Amino acid sequence: MNEFLMTALEHAAAAVSLLLMGACGVGLALRLLRVLRGQEAADGLTRRSAFAPGASLLAAAGVGLLSRLALYGLAYAMYRLLGVGNDGPLESLAPLWTHWDTRHYIGIAQEGYTAVGDERLRLVFFPLYPALMRLVSPLTGGNLFAAGLLVSLACSAAATALVYDLSYLHFGRRTARRSVAYFLLSPLSVFLCCAYTEALFICLTLAAVCLLRRGHPRLAALCGALSALTRMPGVIVAGLFIIAFLEKIPQKRANARALLACAGQVLLVFSGLFVYWLINWIVTGDPLMYMTYQRENWFQRPGTFWGSTANTMHYFLTGVGESDWLWTWGFQLLCMLGMYLLLALCAPRIPFDLAAYSFVYTAVVLSPTWLLSGARYLYALCAMPMLLARMRIGKTGHALLLMLSGALLVVWTFGYTIAIQVL
Repeated sequence: MNEFLMTALEHAAAAVSLLLMGACGVGLALRLLRVLRGQEAADGLTRRSAFAPGASLLAAAGVGLLSRLALYGLAYAMYRLLGVGNDGPLESLAPLWTHWDTRHYIGIAQEGYTAVGDERLRLVFFPLYPALMRLVSPLTGGNLFAAGLLVSLACSAAATALVYDLSYLHFGRRTARRSVAYFLLSPLSVFLCCAYTEALFICLTLAAVCLLRRGHPRLAALCGALSALTRMPGVIVAGLFIIAFLEKIPQKRANARALLACAGQVLLVFSGLFVYWLINWIVTGDPLMYMTYQRENWFQRPGTFWGSTANTMHYFLTGVGESDWLWTWGFQLLCMLGMYLLLALCAPRIPFDLAAYSFVYTAVVLSPTWLLSGARYLYALCAMPMLLARMRIGKTGHALLLMLSGALLVVWTFGYTIAIQVL
């Protein structure tokens, strides 16, 4: 491709991201003013808001669990029909689902962290998920991979119930069901089946949001801390407590006691990251050593979301014909641009605190200078199902989009378990 045209397309992608995120940011700033004036509830709750019935939550959890078991069955069917292998359903789980990050989590669960050899690079992976794998492993006869699957399945079921609960609270049963459908039919939901952190991270983040809405800020902050001990973006949950404090200003309740409570909740959320820093310091003598490993081995430095968008466009344009051209760069570019558009159009249609969280989360997770798993990071945005469910595309539009998403989920399941190209 002509170098001038390629550069122009890269700049255009960056400009589009800035324009759409800028539009979302302006809208959020205006809504913040309304919150500070007492004209809008930051969490969107009204006297008519009602939590989902327990039976509905159990049903949602059951659907979440069954959907993951169905994907295991789908992967096994492809495994046998395509002649990949002849193992039984249980024996085939490990070869089908043990790829990429899974091996690192198994290694951490088995051996812990170290400062020597190639295994030192495992330090970039946060500790809570492998710790849970080790904790659950007695139930699987010491099989850490199987323990990881159990953790992910349990968290997937719980996260599905929490997606339903949060959406039901704000928008009722129809939107709640639609949110669950988007959550479970997303092509990236294949990672809920893996020994990856997605299910745990989403579950803990949603738990923090729902507990805060139920009037349990300390428990919410504890879930936020555990989320931050699972993945670094977990600390963004702290913003919800700051917004909750700001909402008290027009109500004349923003006193010293409320300020101290907010500071304690924010500090508790960040304690998850502090524990991870402590582990880095104990293992290597440097609390930020993981950043050195990311820079030296994954070429990742702090950057900007528009820079990452331009970089993704560059790799998409120059990588035609390579194995990761479509699986990685093409889909990541589509998800990034789609996310910017979704925030610009639908952020005004969800509660302010979740819209602000989504804006910051997107800007943060898409900022690394060499972004490889941006689509997967975006899937872990706890408000994503609600944002999708709130699109104004009518019943037919949602039905068609969900069918397309489900079809892509089949493709992505093949990609991860058989083709091994999905990151």
